Amino acid sequence: MKYLFFDIECSNCFNGVGKMCEFGYVLTDDNFNTLKADDIPMSPGKGRGSKFNLKGRKYEKDLELAYEYEFYFEQPEFNHFYKQIKSLMEDPDTICFAYSMNNDIAHLYHACKRYGLEPIKYTCYDVQQFVAAYLDKKGQMSLHNACKEIVGPSAIVQLHEHLSRDDAQMEKLIFETICMFSKKKPQELLEESKFARVDSIKHMSQRAERHKRKKMKEEGHKLYRTLLASEEELDFAESKGKRYNISGELKCHLPELNNVVEIIKSRGGIFSNHLSKTDYFIVFDEKNKEEIINTLETPLEGEILTYQEFLDLTK
Repeated sequence: MKYLFFDIECSNCFNGVGKMCEFGYVLTDDNFNTLKADDIPMSPGKGRGSKFNLKGRKYEKDLELAYEYEFYFEQPEFNHFYKQIKSLMEDPDTICFAYSMNNDIAHLYHACKRYGLEPIKYTCYDVQQFVAAYLDKKGQMSLHNACKEIVGPSAIVQLHEHLSRDDAQMEKLIFETICMFSKKKPQELLEESKFARVDSIKHMSQRAERHKRKKMKEEGHKLYRTLLASEEELDFAESKGKRYNISGELKCHLPELNNVVEIIKSRGGIFSNHLSKTDYFIVFDEKNKEEIINTLETPLEGEILTYQEFLDLTK
């Protein structure tokens, strides 16, 4: 078995999509003997969307890359290195590792998509999650700090932070040291750490689904805010039993939400955002219903109905 520790640097990350400018890796055998290590600088491409935007960003630390920006633009673009990278990562005898892998997996996937290339398929472990489990710490520790704490300050004296090959070397040192201090063979630790493992294609599919769900949720909440009745209207409707509340889960399913909204409107109902002023609380399904019931601090005076129960009631 071989282990491929890799790291990616980007010129920018606009709208969650990074433009790759560096791919570095360290390839080892299962005893952590280095078989090959390399740093591959590449041009992020032409155009305003590929410019370097790594300093002066709001809520983000400034990043200093290993090479001058002009040097990156002098290199070939990602598609030139695609076969080389794909061959490394898709080797059936190779397991891949990254640090905070969500970013690296996404950058690589989007680079393939950008150049019309087949996505690279590989299994990846997140070294950051090994760090969190080993140190029993919550939160996300930076690669540099994790290496200093676990491996020791002397280990990184000769390593250049944000030079992707050196960052990959830090990942390797961290995983190797955790194995040593835990007195576990790499395969044993990997078998115990399925929580840190993902399939790259499945990961991106789930990521896309979460993004779609988030967008629908935002649209659903936006729509619902435009429908909410005033306090006076809610109090006036109390005797008529026409106050409706809708769960956050149902707001994530726009077709069903729109259907519920049209039915409520047709029945002259009004929309509430107060549990104490709700006659019918419409939820998405039985699971959502159970979640709502378990989170209620006081019993709901109104009736909780699933989407299907609401449809059956209003036929």
